[in-house]
Amino acid sequence: MEKNKKIAVIGGGIAGLTFALCMEESGFECHVFEKNPEFGELGAAISVFPNAMFVFRELGLMDELVAAGGLLTQAYLKSSSGKVLSKAQPKYVLPAICIHRADFHGILRKHCRAIMNAGHSLEKAEPLPNGQIGVTFANGKTEVFDAVIGAEGIHSPLRELIIGDGKPIFRGYNIWRGVCDSSFDVGYASETYGLGKRVGIVPIKEAKYGWWATFNEEFMKDDSPEGTDKKLSRLFGDWHHPIPELMRNSKQIIKNSLIDRKPKRGWSLGNMVLIGDAAHPTTPNLGQGGCMAVEGAYILSECIKKYGLSKIAYDRYESLHFPRTKSINETSLRMGVVGQLENRVQGFLRNRLIALMPSSVSMKLIDKFFSYDVTSLRI
Repeated sequence: MEKNKKIAVIGGGIAGLTFALCMEESGFECHVFEKNPEFGELGAAISVFPNAMFVFRELGLMDELVAAGGLLTQAYLKSSSGKVLSKAQPKYVLPAICIHRADFHGILRKHCRAIMNAGHSLEKAEPLPNGQIGVTFANGKTEVFDAVIGAEGIHSPLRELIIGDGKPIFRGYNIWRGVCDSSFDVGYASETYGLGKRVGIVPIKEAKYGWWATFNEEFMKDDSPEGTDKKLSRLFGDWHHPIPELMRNSKQIIKNSLIDRKPKRGWSLGNMVLIGDAAHPTTPNLGQGGCMAVEGAYILSECIKKYGLSKIAYDRYESLHFPRTKSINETSLRMGVVGQLENRVQGFLRNRLIALMPSSVSMKLIDKFFSYDVTSLRI
């Protein structure tokens, strides 16, 4: 086994920090590089399902994460008027939570003992004849590493170098996200269906809620001239409680376009390897983007620990992780198409089907994603 070798982790988000945490005590020296001036996350919520919790339990962080978030113990599907179409009480071996992304990131950052470097935007990664990688950053810093892990998200420059499949794919709708301190306590997660638009609500903790809202419109369309508050009020102002209140009382609202990529193999080139959204970006309809990043970071770390910095390790990581991420990508994409239906008849039939399907059946369909224990894999 190789020891005392240096690994550059490009990207200081969930994937990069989880990989660095998994590599502690391995004998490898991890350097995490973040392009922004400071390490941090956006002001939105993220769900952490049991499949990711298996990793955090092994890392000793599960209890701290649970204490910082809200338990997801009930889930409702509703129409825009508030009619309950379906409800479920998922029961898993480990907790499912929703947590503020900044709190989640802060816990990972606090426990990560890797060498941290903010303000380092990758400019070039060049394979050298001896198998090492020469790395150059926009701030002029250059360094040589034994391996480079691309964890810099869906717009990854390393992906362009390794796979070269161009720009991500826009899926026809945009999303707003926010977090609200409320005067009410709903106490459960929900997703509400309209025509060409949806709203999801998740409890964080102590009457704090995260929410997201989608709408079919053109790529990166801004909210001018009416502004975000008025636009959301126009689109969702007559929807059921507490949707209008959550939107109206959120101090910061973030908007993005929904993009992903077609699943594609070939996540490594020499000693450069992709993880997280750089390798397998997905739409958020299953809430599995962050969880897949955690799973992949764990698998890659275990493969490197067993096989060293080698093609065998990278190929084994990809063979274990690709089929699952492909299935989640495709399932999430289909869920988005169904959720964003604009036709009134199709929307009625969708809601009717949801209402007729027993919750035990719908839960069984997604349990294969949420209950998966990546730590039990034979590496």
